[in-house]
Amino acid sequence: SGTGTTGIVIYEDNKLIKKLDFTNKDWKYHDNYIIEIIWEYQRSGEIINVEDCLPTSANGSKDRDDLLRLLGVLQKQFWGDINWVSPRHTKSVVKNMENLSKYNDSCLWKYDKDTNLTYQYGKGWKYNNEKISNHLRDAIIIANYER
Repeated sequence: SGTGTTGIVIYEDNKLIKKLDFTNKDWKYHDNYIIEIIWEYQRSGEIINVEDCLPTSANGSKDRDDLLRLLGVLQKQFWGDINWVSPRHTKSVVKNMENLSKYNDSCLWKYDKDTNLTYQYGKGWKYNNEKISNHLRDAIIIANYER
């Protein structure tokens, strides 16, 4: 996104158990943070979904380079354990979605739709009626893509 923020969600038995926002401008800190989370929560046979689409903004070149570095390290570290998700059925990336009905009707789901994720025009995105960042919204949507 260019803000240096990573949204991470962890599901257990199809229930969201943890939401994390991590902010730092240096991609190496994101890499270390993500690897620690994966090591802490990974169990054999679990699905790890990682968004691999690139920033589309005009000033995205440095962000794009950092994202490619980050994805390269994750790919080398966890080859075969990661389901690389490129959001389909949207104009460009998940961030462009404007309302929940569009997101519910256009995505393929591994689990049932997460009805706790809601959108209210003018108020933004919420999870269990708690306002969440766009990064967490994206992570929740990505976590529910089919493998």
